[in-house]
Amino acid sequence: MKEIVELIGSGKLAGHSVIASMTDGGEVRKALFSANELVHCTSGLKFFKDNLDQLTNQIKTTGLYNIEGKEVFCEVVEEEPELVVCGAGHVGAACIKLAKFIGMPVTCIEDRPEFAEIAKKAGADRVICENWKTALDKIEGGKNIFFLSLQRAHAIDQDCLERILRKERAYLGMLGSAGKIRILKANLAELGVSEELFDTVYTPVGLDINANTAEEIAMAIIAQIIQIKNTDLSRNKAFSNEQMDAVLNGKDAMMLVTMVRKEMASPREPGTKMIVRSDGSKIGTIGGGLAEAQAARISVEKLADVTFCSELIRVGENDAQNTGMICGGVIDVLIERI
Repeated sequence: MKEIVELIGSGKLAGHSVIASMTDGGEVRKALFSANELVHCTSGLKFFKDNLDQLTNQIKTTGLYNIEGKEVFCEVVEEEPELVVCGAGHVGAACIKLAKFIGMPVTCIEDRPEFAEIAKKAGADRVICENWKTALDKIEGGKNIFFLSLQRAHAIDQDCLERILRKERAYLGMLGSAGKIRILKANLAELGVSEELFDTVYTPVGLDINANTAEEIAMAIIAQIIQIKNTDLSRNKAFSNEQMDAVLNGKDAMMLVTMVRKEMASPREPGTKMIVRSDGSKIGTIGGGLAEAQAARISVEKLADVTFCSELIRVGENDAQNTGMICGGVIDVLIERI
């Protein structure tokens, strides 16, 4: 497992990547595929090589698949969604705080040194304090990159939109009144930005929750980003940054708990992970409630058994299931020693 995490964290995976986990006689056989190639395999090499095409080209979403009569859990691995905030005024700073609260890496571009400091204090992972045009030229687009233009002046928003609209992106939102939107649309049209392209901008930005304060507006914006981010179930990094650090640098044995199937209103999706330490402490969540509590308890018990490697189990079931009083759903989880 450590080798797979190292490869994911290296940034060297090219294109569409898939982690495949096959349980066979109690042993979990794992493989990592990237750009139509098998790049790592723990065991079961022949099976994974024989099914290379299906495991690379036909797996588009995370879930369980039947391959040659065997149940294989496949996780589509993508780059982690990242937010780029242009402007660290009141709304921008609030957006940075909320984005970090939900675990999103944030880059902030701000040409005013005093506001760049505000962005740092708000928790931005990276702050670029320089001219908007040169700063945006340093930002590569991508299907998991979310942009916000929250500027103090129409002209700056125009400079930002002109450059961002030429990049691949998951989202672009801009603060703006109806008048501002009309002016920018006309100005950008003169610069060659089509009406169809401009209409991909989320503006006025954010969900309509009658927000008034900077903090409320930021909540509406981040809620919209969450909505779009979570609509595409293939947008999955597999491990959070904290989980990756624990796997790569942790000195004590831990259990990795991965949800592979869910039933009954579980709040999380297959591929969600939780790491459990011997003292019961956790990194991440698989949805909370009874299911998570059972998975954590079993993980601690299994850690005490030095011969245990892995097992696929069901959690969340008890007498309350018949009354519909399950919190956390009923889920199948793969528990692996790491």
